[in-house]
Amino acid sequence: MSTEKRIFYSICLVSFVGPFLSTSINIAIPVMAGQFGVAPDRMSWVVTIFLMTTAAFLLPLGKVSDVHGRRRTYSLSLIVFAMATAAAAFAQTLTMLIILRAIQGIALSGVYVSYMPLLLATTDEAHQGHILGQAVALTYLGLSLGPVIGGALTQFVGWRCIFLLSALAIVISYAFIRPIKEEWYANGAPFVNLVSSGLSIAGILCALYGLSSFEDYSASFWIGLVLLVVFVIHEGKSFHPLLPLYLFRNLTFSMSNLAALIQYSATYAVSFLLSLYFQVILGLPPAMSGAILLVQPIIMAFLSPRAGDLSDKYGPRGIASIGLVLTALGLTAFALFPRVPVSGAVVFLVFIGLGAALFGAPNNSAIMGSVKKMHHGIASSILALSRNLGQALSMAVVTFIMTTETAKQPSYTDGVLAALHASFVILAVLCFLAVAASLARGHHQKKA
Repeated sequence: MSTEKRIFYSICLVSFVGPFLSTSINIAIPVMAGQFGVAPDRMSWVVTIFLMTTAAFLLPLGKVSDVHGRRRTYSLSLIVFAMATAAAAFAQTLTMLIILRAIQGIALSGVYVSYMPLLLATTDEAHQGHILGQAVALTYLGLSLGPVIGGALTQFVGWRCIFLLSALAIVISYAFIRPIKEEWYANGAPFVNLVSSGLSIAGILCALYGLSSFEDYSASFWIGLVLLVVFVIHEGKSFHPLLPLYLFRNLTFSMSNLAALIQYSATYAVSFLLSLYFQVILGLPPAMSGAILLVQPIIMAFLSPRAGDLSDKYGPRGIASIGLVLTALGLTAFALFPRVPVSGAVVFLVFIGLGAALFGAPNNSAIMGSVKKMHHGIASSILALSRNLGQALSMAVVTFIMTTETAKQPSYTDGVLAALHASFVILAVLCFLAVAASLARGHHQKKA
């Protein structure tokens, strides 16, 4: 098997596993809460800590990938990811599970910063959108099968099987990449800036932790913001920055990343919210809840390669912006009808899925196509940071709303309903802001 095929198959498999693990765990949250003897809203930390550590370590590990090699970083990250995932299947306490999810997040950030440069290193630039569309399709296939398989496993076997199956798939992904000896590096400083790394990790973790528990730990949020401001100032003065700020002078690059950040902030928590709605409010079993949630990602998986082709042909700006409008309409519908029947929820999910499909691959193509190949590594890191920071922000905001509303309502059910309504209002507003960012990116510019 050729190097190109090994890289492609490995990346496609891990592109599937990450989202599969995420959505399958979302559907299992209520059952896991019962086994650990905690309220479902506390279980949101199983999701949130994973996203927080993934976001916090992206920039440092992106530089590690540049300095020590993308194949090496990718391979070692897969090994750690597989070990942490397998260990999570045997966690006996919620604390242990949260710790293992944090390790999973760190390992997955190493995968994220290296897999796209590896993929693009063996891809013709003219077909970039198509290849990225295939990778995005596998991502959405993982999202689509996660609720179904995860719901069935949770209901009939147990949620621990989700981690075991995911660990097996990661091992297979590693088996594809292991025989490859060729290595890919990036031009730049032959070391990792430890000061920049420390500031970025501490800033992101503090800010996201404070945002998730703002009522009790608001100081953490403000400390995180201060650290991130210091990080940006330090990067502007550093001869060897972790984050080259000059890339953001390119309007296509900066606005496309901003659109990704806001879009993921607006959409990631949807499956978590609807999982609670279907199981806590409507009383549906996990398998049925997963089957309903299948609607959105299966549309995304089917249409993403076609959206990538359209992006190659017509450019990403218009297609991605139309997708964001459709997603915003779906979120608005959930905000207007908080006690929607299952049939209505399916229609709303169709809008969200169609919109996300039209946005994903074209926006990724716009970001990677706006920089020179020598910057593919850092561009991939920033794209992954935008995506995962958006996901973490989404869960942080929803966690805060859920905790606040369930505490002040007379019953837990009333609290969940109030939290669902408030969450979807905020998510819809965010998505309309993403439309503005997407339109502001302009047309093709000189590569940064």
